Amino acid sequence: MDQARSWSFVSDTMADACTVRLAVRRFLEASADHATSDLDAAELIVGELVANVVRHGAPPFGVCVDWSGEVPMLYISDRGRPQKPILYSAPDHDAERGRGLLLVRALAAGELIVEPSGDERSGTRIAVALPVHRSGCAA
Repeated sequence: MDQARSWSFVSDTMADACTVRLAVRRFLEASADHATSDLDAAELIVGELVANVVRHGAPPFGVCVDWSGEVPMLYISDRGRPQKPILYSAPDHDAERGRGLLLVRALAAGELIVEPSGDERSGTRIAVALPVHRSGCAA
């Protein structure tokens, strides 16, 4: 993929996950139209989804941003137990967890897709459009 249109990261260690959120934001900032983009929301989406991989997945994990279309697509995959398709139920009022995917769904520029990859150790793939537009493009 063209370097100006994509960014990717693969790791065997979950400790590397903490660097991904900021790296993706920097990649997006370099070409984003700051007037029509929500870079804070994009960063939050990346952070929430990477946190879910750390919490529920298993290495290796990969993150890719493909900006060959109108908006950048974020793809995340891991090798943990495949997650079942997600129902977006609201967590208990007092719950300390469980709002991340609801936030992602609310902030995304399109549908959040969560796909189990197949067998027991084939992991889960996630795809979501980020609310960012390229500089010089009409929103």
